[in-house]
Amino acid sequence: MLQVIEKAGFRNPAVRDFFDSFSGTSKENVARKFGVKGANFIAYK
Repeated sequence: MLQVIEKAGFRNPAVRDFFDSFSGTSKENVARKFGVKGANFIAYK
């Protein structure tokens, strides 16, 4: 993921936090099954 961010022209990308973006939704079980998570990152343009 960080390589994609760098290819988009950002510098020094870093993941700051992971979170369960489907918690409390009808797709929560599917997200857990496939390991889907959200991520917050910081980068400079």
